[in-house]
Amino acid sequence: MTVDYSRRAADYDRIRGDEATDREFWLRGIVEVGRVRPRERVLDLGAGTGRFASLLSATSPVVAFDASREMLHVARAKSRFECVLGDGHRLPFRADSFDVTMIVMVLQHLADYRAVLRQVARVSRRVVLATSDMATRRLGILEEAFPTLLEVDRKRFPSIGRIVTALKDAGFANVEVEERRYVRILTPEQQLDRVGRKYLSTFDLIPPDEYERGLRFLEVELPRRYPRGFEIAAGFTFLGATR
Repeated sequence: MTVDYSRRAADYDRIRGDEATDREFWLRGIVEVGRVRPRERVLDLGAGTGRFASLLSATSPVVAFDASREMLHVARAKSRFECVLGDGHRLPFRADSFDVTMIVMVLQHLADYRAVLRQVARVSRRVVLATSDMATRRLGILEEAFPTLLEVDRKRFPSIGRIVTALKDAGFANVEVEERRYVRILTPEQQLDRVGRKYLSTFDLIPPDEYERGLRFLEVELPRRYPRGFEIAAGFTFLGATR
């Protein structure tokens, strides 16, 4: 199952990005688990609009790599790093071109993530990934609104155990696995806007009538249940490995 990101590029940062959260949660996890040091050469695989490439490029040379021309068009406007369009299954880089590759919430979009990790092992000495462990993931009121959402995602996201195995099969060793807690508080209106703009790619993969019913449900229930703020609390898993 694939998602077309060309239609999402223009407002992707608006619905997904929050610089404080990107810096304090995502970038910190990438740097700490990936042991990314200043001036190391970094490949951002599945960079999208370059949110993390932009932050990391302040201290390291970064190449933002993505399969979506439209997403990279937005990334290029941030202008502090190189952008390359291509397919992660066939990375157009020489062996050992990078010190570390970061792959943030991307594995679920790949046709063959094992093949991509083998490519990463060819071009990079280290890798750091961020993903969601669907075995433990809960979505709260979103599960009420969209009953098949988790079912779809559990088919899309590889398990942590399979990712560890795939990293080792690709030639990586010393795999470190760390779960980090993510918390963000939004107003009900902010969360409704995000859902209305389909901030989760899975919204494109559930039945359209389910999505519409769920959106109507949230328009009533989010303000009623969370008048003082809607808390997003989740665990995300970071994995780091060295070849």
